[in-house]
Amino acid sequence: MATGGTGGYDRDALLEFLVGYGLALGAGDLEGLSSRFDLPALLVAQEETVLVTTPEDVLRLSRERPTASAARESVATVPEVTSIEEVGWGLLWVEVRWSYRDEYAAQVASERSRYLLRRGRGTFEVCVVVPVPD
Repeated sequence: MATGGTGGYDRDALLEFLVGYGLALGAGDLEGLSSRFDLPALLVAQEETVLVTTPEDVLRLSRERPTASAARESVATVPEVTSIEEVGWGLLWVEVRWSYRDEYAAQVASERSRYLLRRGRGTFEVCVVVPVPD
């Protein structure tokens, strides 16, 4: 796994971005979630590729994910970065394991995704989402 400091990105800023993304995802916060995307973006799954063009598309796709029902039962969405690959100066491939937790901090579901992130507006923006099978 790449680490911050030696590359062109700030690891703390990346983690802050992912925590905010998880909070927005868990809360169904359309504005908070879509503000983290560089629209249009792509969702690339095994069965299809979806062009995401509006904030409403972002929220609809997040609700259609297999763990969405478990996520609604959770009170926290915790990101664990499993790999980071720099792709040029402004792009990162980041794999994240999302852990959905209940009020006792017990995991109720998890999923993994890879994100192509672009540095922008002083933070990161999602360009591509690729669900990773467990």
